[in-house]
Amino acid sequence: MPTLIVTSALPGDGKSVVAAGLAAARRASGSTLRLARAAGGDSAGADADQFAQLQGVRSSGTPVDAVQLTPDTDFTVVEVDDPAAAVALRKAGDSLILVARQGETDDVTLARVIAETQAAGVVINAAPPEELENIVQSAELAAPLLGVLPQDRLLAAPSFAAMARAVDGTLAGPERLHDDAAEWLVIGPISAHGGMPYFDKFPHAAVVTRHDRVDIALGALNQRPAGLILTGGEPTLPYVAERAESEDFALIVTGLSTADAVNRIGDLYAQGQFRGARKLQRAIDLVAAHLSLDILQASATA
Repeated sequence: MPTLIVTSALPGDGKSVVAAGLAAARRASGSTLRLARAAGGDSAGADADQFAQLQGVRSSGTPVDAVQLTPDTDFTVVEVDDPAAAVALRKAGDSLILVARQGETDDVTLARVIAETQAAGVVINAAPPEELENIVQSAELAAPLLGVLPQDRLLAAPSFAAMARAVDGTLAGPERLHDDAAEWLVIGPISAHGGMPYFDKFPHAAVVTRHDRVDIALGALNQRPAGLILTGGEPTLPYVAERAESEDFALIVTGLSTADAVNRIGDLYAQGQFRGARKLQRAIDLVAAHLSLDILQASATA
């Protein structure tokens, strides 16, 4: 059972995104695959639960003792929180890749961790999109650069559950959407107008407006946002809440003012966990678009 171990130079570098994307790519080749999150680290439980949402792979949904992984698939991808633990786990024939967030890991630290882990490849994560080509061309690493993933608005966004906690609000709508996120946080306009083209500019947004601006709320809902955040109190019309129960959007109701709610939610960005179906699909798409997947074939034949 060939194993690909994914670890990172520092916590929060994005190894869960890379592990999920690589697992999906390997699964697409027809192999049976196990995707596991080794125990250890603050996000182990959330990561393991997210991995279990990936269709077509075997995943326990809980952190595992990676040393005791059952060899019951053609291929295994395992995320390990600590580089030293990853080295201890690696067996003959296994491959290890290292994820490092652009601008967070200094060159000396990165070189040291590459040497200590004998990484087969490095992934640079969360780089400014305009710098991708330059980073690829100028990278001087002691291991092959497998690719550079761009910063992504959705992956940086907080979940609706986190937003609701931040604004002391109530959360309604389909429960499966509570862990999802929205690329955009959009404040409703002062006035409504036909078709609400304003909301067309921001697909899958979380729209913030006062509870008594029913015209704005309904205009936003016509453009199918990811979520609606009503500020200043309860909805004037129960119709809005009823739609949240029957349509695919999350509804947060808070007594805070719009300005206070936006400020609190804004503080959550870049701290969002890797949770929800939309983030999982985004990870798959980013890895497929930006990483060399040759290491998957090399691991399988090692």
